[in-house]
Amino acid sequence: MKRIYFVFACLVLLGAVTPAHAQLRVVTTSTDLASIAKEVGGNRVTVESLTSGNTDLHYVQARPDYILKLNRADMFVQVGLELEVGWVPLLLNQSRNPKIHRGSPGYCAAYNGIELLEKPTGEITRQMGDIHPYGNPHYWPDPVNGILIAKNIKNSLMKIDPVGKDVYEKNFVLFKNAAMKKTRELITLMAPHRGKEVVVYHTEFVYLLRRFGLVQGMTIEELPGVAPSPAHARKVVDYIKARNVLLVLVSPWSNVEYSRRIAEKSGAKLLVLPIQTGSTPETQTYLDMIDVSVRTLHKALSK
Repeated sequence: MKRIYFVFACLVLLGAVTPAHAQLRVVTTSTDLASIAKEVGGNRVTVESLTSGNTDLHYVQARPDYILKLNRADMFVQVGLELEVGWVPLLLNQSRNPKIHRGSPGYCAAYNGIELLEKPTGEITRQMGDIHPYGNPHYWPDPVNGILIAKNIKNSLMKIDPVGKDVYEKNFVLFKNAAMKKTRELITLMAPHRGKEVVVYHTEFVYLLRRFGLVQGMTIEELPGVAPSPAHARKVVDYIKARNVLLVLVSPWSNVEYSRRIAEKSGAKLLVLPIQTGSTPETQTYLDMIDVSVRTLHKALSK
């Protein structure tokens, strides 16, 4: 009899530490989306990003293991707006998983509800460079947009796992409150720099700059995705000097060395900004990435 009670007690204890549900498998295209999905999904999900920090999401090699991960996924989250157009459609088609195709409950477009910037007008041609027809897809470095990303992920999770609705709602509110608190804190920090202009290599900082009161000036790229000609590079240097621009911003995956030469010739400071989660050891969560990026900007502009 004692042995029976012992076995029963072990089973009860095992049940107390084992989830009563199978965790949903969430796959994202970026570390930023993965970090937010973990915050919202909590212990009801396992989350994996197909890419690491410091990845240029325009150019990713579609690997066979990505197809396997998508085949097993319950939910797929992507930045969208054709940022991943060169590799995601191929992976989705080959995954043989209709649950995560566009229009299915397990597909989440993270940009829904976000005010998109730099929407092109008129006819779009290849002569205009690598134009994104739906607007600039680099929206995640704005933490207010991060809240909308979290909301989209929450809504998708509730579709495929309605039993977890209360968990997802609670986790979303916690994330939203933390993001709003961090946003207010960083806006106050950046107040002395409001209206200052920076030059960028690629227009991947525009949402971040707008949220924290800075102005995106000239781009080192002559056209989106097109390296500058010597004549354009000289124009950028003259622009920086004439307007007394302090910073040249570049992401770790852009043309850092070319941007460095522009900064050296113009007298500006080069700043490599980690705008993806996991870009540095200090940016292991989405809100940490926002904090590090903005504080790095503040420090550079204060000197």
